[in-house]
Amino acid sequence: MKRTSIRVVLGLLVACLLVGGPMAYSWHRHSEFRNFRVVEQGKVYRSGQMSAEALQRFIKEYQIRTVLSLRYPETPGGLPKDWQEEEFCINNGIRYERIRPQSYQMDFEKFEIPANKPIAEFLKLMDDPSVYPVLIHCYAGKHRTGAFCSIYRMEYQRWSNQDAMTEQKAAGYVTLEDEKDIFAYMTMYQPRWKRSANPPAAPLVVPGDAGTMKD
Repeated sequence: MKRTSIRVVLGLLVACLLVGGPMAYSWHRHSEFRNFRVVEQGKVYRSGQMSAEALQRFIKEYQIRTVLSLRYPETPGGLPKDWQEEEFCINNGIRYERIRPQSYQMDFEKFEIPANKPIAEFLKLMDDPSVYPVLIHCYAGKHRTGAFCSIYRMEYQRWSNQDAMTEQKAAGYVTLEDEKDIFAYMTMYQPRWKRSANPPAAPLVVPGDAGTMKD
């Protein structure tokens, strides 16, 4: 009975290692690399907010030249929430850019969509060949990052709006269709290579909140 019990215990331990080992590694990788994904190999990567250690390894492994943060900088103490990341990049010769996403809902006083401004900043940045390879991130790497990466897909890789939005949802933006302002913006977005042949119409006005504008 004792030998049988030992065998059972050893068997359970082996099973736990076989199942728990990969799960523990997966949890560790997720917590460190926060929804890391390749947008374009050797050129564009996306993630959530990485730990300082993970970011350093990532920059070295993928030879990142530019880190683009879509996080909001305000904190009660005055420092950006990701100030350590910014400091590391500046001290190590990595270009650090910050673009503050804005609402996709129509501003009726100015009759414009505030999101157009940060997206124009994004396109100007991504037009510069010297920024690549670039890492784009927000906090979770799903909402703001997903929206800007969809714009990249449509502008630079000529993806259809539907394909870009399908990737958005697959990468974690599961509420996209419920957020009418962002959903409409992405559906109606016309990349520059199309605009020259098809001048854009008046902006679509849709009801809705400000979308996923949390940090």
